[in-house]
Amino acid sequence: MKKFIYYLIILCVLGGCKSFTRTDLQSDCGNTFEVQYIKKGKYKLSKQERAKNYLTIYFLDEFNDQIKININQKEIFNKKIVTDTTKFDTYSAAFTYKLSSADNKYIMKGYSERNKTCFEIPIDTKYRIIYLYYYQNKWIVRFSNNLRID
Repeated sequence: MKKFIYYLIILCVLGGCKSFTRTDLQSDCGNTFEVQYIKKGKYKLSKQERAKNYLTIYFLDEFNDQIKININQKEIFNKKIVTDTTKFDTYSAAFTYKLSSADNKYIMKGYSERNKTCFEIPIDTKYRIIYLYYYQNKWIVRFSNNLRID
């Protein structure tokens, strides 16, 4: 059994078990933030669900702050978010944004009132879910078509 686990670990290292890519970027507020793209996963949205023009944004870990989200310079979210710090990856707030048929490019900007940090990133519309984290004093923006099931 130990050999099997050892071979499985080696296979993952060599073959790449990672199902996402990540990049660190610099924000215009002076902080760095991380962007992740989930490539595959268990609970994928159906083609029919992805075809709808909705984007769902979830707030996950370590928020205790007034958060503002703008898309194309229009404020679409401005609320106090408090996440449960005893359960990693549980969300306390989510909202849905309808993508316009007139716009083909979307820029999302998030701002933390308490921490005075932000991120600004183009939205990749082939993904219909964005998970937002604030972990170890850094924003993490995760694009996905995978549903989380808590």
